[in-house]
Amino acid sequence: MFNQLKDKLPHLAEKPESYSSLYYRGEVPAKTILLREGVISKRFYYIEKGCLMAWFNNKGKDTTFRFFFEEQGLSSAQSFRENIPSIFTIETIEPCILQVLHKKRLRSDHERPGA
Repeated sequence: MFNQLKDKLPHLAEKPESYSSLYYRGEVPAKTILLREGVISKRFYYIEKGCLMAWFNNKGKDTTFRFFFEEQGLSSAQSFRENIPSIFTIETIEPCILQVLHKKRLRSDHERPGA
């Protein structure tokens, strides 16, 4: 999981073992919205089992633009980093087992000076 996180959040590479307490494992049913378009992303997801999709509303029509599978991570990275609304929705396609990193825990437990 940490290889995926390092790419999105490079400062995690410094001491990956110290971040294991920041994420939790969750089972999520199919057709669950994890992030809605227009909402600020507060979580990063790593897929242990299952499949997710990312889609957006294009003039009233839902448009899927990417699928995510096991051993992949995802978030609305720009929304997560810059605290701006997501431009897409993340939804489970089938029951999933996910590792979830919440932004609040990342900042409160391991905030670095100057970060």
